[in-house]
Amino acid sequence: MKFSSLVVRKIFILLGMLPAVVFQVVPSFANQMVSGADLKKEIHAFLAARSFAGDPAISDARLFPNCSKGIKVKPMFGSIKTVELSCADPGGFKIAIRTNAVKLGKHVVSDQKTNMNGLGRKVLSQEVQAPERSFFLVLSRSLQKGEVLSEGDIRVKQTGNQNLSGYFTKASDVVGRTLKKTLSVDQVLLSRHLEIDWDIRKGQKIIIQSIAGPVTIENSGVARVDAQIGELIKAENEQSGKIVEGIVVSRKKIRVLTK
Repeated sequence: MKFSSLVVRKIFILLGMLPAVVFQVVPSFANQMVSGADLKKEIHAFLAARSFAGDPAISDARLFPNCSKGIKVKPMFGSIKTVELSCADPGGFKIAIRTNAVKLGKHVVSDQKTNMNGLGRKVLSQEVQAPERSFFLVLSRSLQKGEVLSEGDIRVKQTGNQNLSGYFTKASDVVGRTLKKTLSVDQVLLSRHLEIDWDIRKGQKIIIQSIAGPVTIENSGVARVDAQIGELIKAENEQSGKIVEGIVVSRKKIRVLTK
């Protein structure tokens, strides 16, 4: 009887330990997986780089094997309405996902009617209205001041807020630029959050161009200040050592003002 009681006690002790064991194993397993939410971020970055927004048709909770070689995204059937996501790791995965992609800034046809014109011919008239909701670039993760934006840091989000100004809709306008302040995930990216994208930097080697009638002379120089295209800038002529003023005409050239 004592032996039976001892066995039963051990069984209860083991059963009590089981939830703790499961709790330890499950998080470890999850850390080795990629979720549907992670795949959505890859698709959002892919679409944003092409000035599209979308709502990928995949559950956030769905799990896939972790991918050390990086997830590859490519369009299918000659369109980005459906994309293929694949992992080249041994035992990796390949999946097709509908993106429900929409071109940013695209207007929609709300109604189409066939009417008779003054010549008695049928004509198709359509009422076009802008979408009530807007698309903005937002952060896909929290970033610190001084970090440089990459495609994976941003995604396109649809919102009904029409009162924002200085927002971005194209990834190409922000990728490679530096944050002026710390921003949180899902925060709309505004121009005031980013360092100015100077076309010419102070101390940069530039070309100083002078035009006098049919004669064009170009010398090497050094920019004395930061400037953007169209701005007046001071630069030092490396050959003469003189300081000249000119208009920035490209990322490498200024044109000296003629008197």
